[in-house]
Amino acid sequence: MKKKLIIYVIAFSVFASILMPNYTYAAKGDTVSLSLDAAINYALENSKDIAIKEAELEKAKVKYNDDIRAVKSGEKNVDDYPTRDPIFNEAITDAALNQGMINSGALRKSVELPYDIAKWNLEMKRNEIKYNVEKAYYDLLQMEKELEIVVENLKLSEKQYNQGKVKYDLGTISNQELLGLEMGVLKAQNMYESTKMYRDLQVMSFQNTLDMPFDSDIKLTDTIKYKEHEEIDLEASVKKGLENSAMIKMSQENYELAKMTLKGISGRYPENTYRYKEQQAEVAKAEESLETARNGVEMMVRSSYLNLLTAEKQIKTYEKTIEQAQKTLEIAELSFDLGQSTATEVIQANLNLMNAKKELSAQIHAYNMALLDYENSIGFGKGM
Repeated sequence: MKKKLIIYVIAFSVFASILMPNYTYAAKGDTVSLSLDAAINYALENSKDIAIKEAELEKAKVKYNDDIRAVKSGEKNVDDYPTRDPIFNEAITDAALNQGMINSGALRKSVELPYDIAKWNLEMKRNEIKYNVEKAYYDLLQMEKELEIVVENLKLSEKQYNQGKVKYDLGTISNQELLGLEMGVLKAQNMYESTKMYRDLQVMSFQNTLDMPFDSDIKLTDTIKYKEHEEIDLEASVKKGLENSAMIKMSQENYELAKMTLKGISGRYPENTYRYKEQQAEVAKAEESLETARNGVEMMVRSSYLNLLTAEKQIKTYEKTIEQAQKTLEIAELSFDLGQSTATEVIQANLNLMNAKKELSAQIHAYNMALLDYENSIGFGKGM
């Protein structure tokens, strides 16, 4: 019996380890290592906004279940001209209007749509959180990379200054040139302090996005890199975006409901009555809203595609800029050693190389953001 108990405990431990997520829940003072996927999962599991949307969905589901039974009853007995509203149980003075709303499908649609919208709102909120977390993750990675580049520049400046002190002691450079190298170290130190401050602010922004304690130490396990994508067919992407968009689905359903309602009241209110004209105007408004939603989605797909192509092309340009800046620095250092250039030229070459590296990192970040926006534009969406 004891052996069996040990086996069960081991089996449970193995099973639990398989189910364990790739992160530890953050408590005050903890160091939290996060991959991008783990950060997204953490945010989804701890989101108060999602909890609210889930509660709203449950409420909508209860109302839908109650109301749809009444609608089905009304549809079953539509030829009997019910004298009471099947949903609100109120007296109906015009049974013909009630019959028209049932036959047109407007009554059923008016019950189904709020429930569908609650489901779509929950999915859009999840997509919004995923998008915001991924953007925040990339933003922080970008600042981490920028800090890394600045640290490299500081170390290089210190190395050049130490070499300069040796040359000064040997009498191969002047005191003014040594002071120039020292000034380069001070500038690099100030740049490091400034970048570190911005990095710390970015960490707080990331923590806020994930709803984590601000005094938790964050360690990102992914790295900033160029994410390749498959060849894009723009027209197919536009079509996909129009088919998948939640905003279009909502607008389409509202438009259909408006048309059904117009058809439903037409048996009671002729075309020359105020009530008919009023609903006719609602149909026109709903149609315009649908067209606006479609145009918005198409414009979003096309603009995100253009941004993606532009960012992708510029990456190669910045890669060449780094190569040129590296060669320029090597020449400046060699010329300085030979006494043919000044410390100022070496410092400027340092700055040019550092800025070229920062620009490439920023461009890769811009590309990844453009790819994220493109993927969002052809999907279900995160709302407007």
